[in-house]
Amino acid sequence: MVTALREEKEDYSPLPEKTLARLWQKRAALQREFRTGAGRRVRVLYPGRPGTAAGPDFRDAVLEMEGLGVVQGDVELHLRQQDWYAHGHAEDPNYNGVVLHAALETDPRPTNLHNGHQAPVISLSDLLEQAEEAGERDLPAGGPQLSGELWSLLENRGWPRPTDASEAANLLDAAGEARFAGRAEMFAAFCREQPAAQALYEGLMESLGYRNNRQPFLKLARAAPWNSLVKEALGSLPEQRTRVVEAWLLQLSGLDGPEEKIAKPLARYGRPMNAKEWHCFRVRPANHPRHRIAGAARLLTRCTARAEEGEGLVEDGLITFFDNAVNSCKPASLASALTVNASEKKGPAYIGTGRARDMAVNVVLPFFHAWHDGGDTAALDLYRVFPKLQENEVTREMKDRLLLPEWAGLISTAQRQQGLIHLYRQLS
Repeated sequence: MVTALREEKEDYSPLPEKTLARLWQKRAALQREFRTGAGRRVRVLYPGRPGTAAGPDFRDAVLEMEGLGVVQGDVELHLRQQDWYAHGHAEDPNYNGVVLHAALETDPRPTNLHNGHQAPVISLSDLLEQAEEAGERDLPAGGPQLSGELWSLLENRGWPRPTDASEAANLLDAAGEARFAGRAEMFAAFCREQPAAQALYEGLMESLGYRNNRQPFLKLARAAPWNSLVKEALGSLPEQRTRVVEAWLLQLSGLDGPEEKIAKPLARYGRPMNAKEWHCFRVRPANHPRHRIAGAARLLTRCTARAEEGEGLVEDGLITFFDNAVNSCKPASLASALTVNASEKKGPAYIGTGRARDMAVNVVLPFFHAWHDGGDTAALDLYRVFPKLQENEVTREMKDRLLLPEWAGLISTAQRQQGLIHLYRQLS
């Protein structure tokens, strides 16, 4: 049965999709329930964070679905359900994470995903009517609202809702430390399966990737392992090492051009990656994988000098270089060790300070805490005092959803930002 947007006799102007998105963001969690075309109840616990790239309108929504329990995934909104096909979403793998399709005008057609699954469909007409009754049809732009539903979920997972700023600060510190411990354990597991230097190298390379390029960078690090990279570098004259490593990485990535053909034959390293594995469309120049690979070559070449000083013990180069930076006990020193400025003053940095600080907190510090088996507290101590990083979609969203406005100043350290991310991960 078709749910009409309005009776045909009414003089009705189409609703802009941006208004529909604000309506979903502000009021969906206030709705007692929705019903799918099959009659199943759906309750919105968290409407998701607005999508900012190609893909669904809202990411990682938390829904309670009859017969399935709590489900986390993406939500796509349309004025008309048929727009799913008109916009080509059924053939787009970016929409395979959609767990709910919401539209003002629905019809009996299923919403098919690229992977062969189907997403349930709900009508938003009741939500619009209630908003209009409340005088909110033209919702103003604004941030998310505090969510009691999210705190209920978190309380069930052992994270009680704070009642004052002091409790909020303690909870964020504890959540941030839990995230740090989890990442340290992950690196400990990696070190049990492979050389420690390779585990650190893979973490650094993966962290250079921007969103969709994280996995390709990890694959590149495995195709061009640290021991082999050092041998390539040490087999060249010192003044040529950066150029040789960069050309070698670019060839293995599949992104090389004629100017990189100076690298040695790659047959012994296996087949290069396919260039199509990399996401390059509309990526800012500073985040382009070729630019990041150039940064990786310059960063890693710094560490090969340590390998040479260590009489060929290739583990020593990477480990010693960053262990010294951690033991400086200065956030700025560690960030400086990871920063790679542009060759030309006006160009974008290969690895800017913001990305370097992210790499320090998410990779270097938890790795060294694991590498020292937690016995050397230098990494954890530095993590606890590391200044606030750049905000991202998750930290902004969780701050607005979980904290009172007067508590926003509590997010003053990287650890508390990581705490917000940890709480976000608890919702899945």
